[in-house]
Amino acid sequence: MLDKSVADTFSHAASLYKQHDVLQRITAKTLQGNAILTGHLADIGCGPGTCFSDFSSVSNVTAIDIAAGMLEQVRLNYPQYSTLNCDAQSLTLSANSVDSVYSNLALQWCDDFPKAVNEIERVLVDNGVCSLAIVADGSLPELQTLGFRTNQFASMPSLLSAFGVKDASMQSCNSNWMVLQAKVEKVTVYFDSLRSLLYSIKGVGASAGQAGSQSRAMLSKSAWQERVVLAQGLATEKGIPLTYHIAYIHAKKR
Repeated sequence: MLDKSVADTFSHAASLYKQHDVLQRITAKTLQGNAILTGHLADIGCGPGTCFSDFSSVSNVTAIDIAAGMLEQVRLNYPQYSTLNCDAQSLTLSANSVDSVYSNLALQWCDDFPKAVNEIERVLVDNGVCSLAIVADGSLPELQTLGFRTNQFASMPSLLSAFGVKDASMQSCNSNWMVLQAKVEKVTVYFDSLRSLLYSIKGVGASAGQAGSQSRAMLSKSAWQERVVLAQGLATEKGIPLTYHIAYIHAKKR
């Protein structure tokens, strides 16, 4: 069952997504740099679409998103892609139907991440590979400093447990998965104002999860100004920082 409130939030952000997706572009470059993408590719949480032209072995792409508005953008940007409006935790794809799965900064929104991993396993062919980038524990400390509520994101050990990994040896006790690579990297993006920092979150449809419901519109003028002053106190020569911890996981279905 699609969460309509989440779907609507991301749909409303679709047309402005490319103005605010600085983090997504950074993580996409890292994720694709280590990804093995071939054959029929499923892009889960595709947003307005990703270019996979650097992967000559990819024959066709199914772009999947919970938000119909995002898929409208995909159809404009990449008319050659197939689109599918469904939840990552309940993929409407046939079993053993895709050769590779790609997901950039989407699966952290799943209520049940292991269920999403089980779905990825179901739709992948044997020896198919998934490449995932997921916002992880420790992200967005600056928002907390500024008095905004944030989600509690999962840790890397918790994420890996969905693949059957129980300890630092990286050996999966689940015979269905082989984890090829797993790492967490800190990514910091910078903004010239608190307004632009918050729009970087809201503009990609994530405001309901990452910054809670305390948008500028809900703050009094004095409360907003207090946060502006606090944000200026965090600023460096590059601007006001916003820090993420990104978990990158590449795994093969046995």
